[in-house]
Amino acid sequence: MIDSVSEGAVTQFRPFEGIWLATVPSGAVACAKVFNGKLLIPYSFGGEGKLTGHYFDCRVIGGTLYSRFEQFDSARSGVLLLTVGSNETLKGGRWMNEQVSEAVRQDISRLSESLPKMQRTVWIRVLKAETPEWAEKYFREDWPNKPSV
Repeated sequence: MIDSVSEGAVTQFRPFEGIWLATVPSGAVACAKVFNGKLLIPYSFGGEGKLTGHYFDCRVIGGTLYSRFEQFDSARSGVLLLTVGSNETLKGGRWMNEQVSEAVRQDISRLSESLPKMQRTVWIRVLKAETPEWAEKYFREDWPNKPSV
C-alpha cells in the first residue's frame, strides 16, 4: 500500500516522468521515473548509449522541479530547475555548483531563473519511446547519491 506522502510525491512528479531530449547539455537523453515516491532521472549524452550521470534529490515546489545533478565520469555537478511548458516540454535552467552560492547549494529551492550564469535548457518529451537499457540498469542497481528504493 502506498502511504499518503508517497502518493502525493507520485502525483507531483507525474508531469516530469517520461523520456526527455534535453537541449542542454545538447542531445542528452533523460529518463524520469518514480520509484517508492522518489523521482529518479538518469541521463546519457546523445549517441553514447551509456549512463553518463543522474539528477537526484528531486523535489517539486509550486509546480517547479528542483534537482541536483552529477556526471559519473567527471567532477561536474550542479543544480537544475524545470517547469512544465507547452507542447510536451520542460523549461528552465541549470548551474554548475561553483556558479551558485553555498546557501543555494544547501537549499536548492532557492534557485531562480533570475540568478546569474543560468544555462537555459528545454527538455522535449520523446513520445512512445522505450526506456533505454542504460536507464533500466540505473533503476535496477545502486549508484552514488541514488536514493534507496
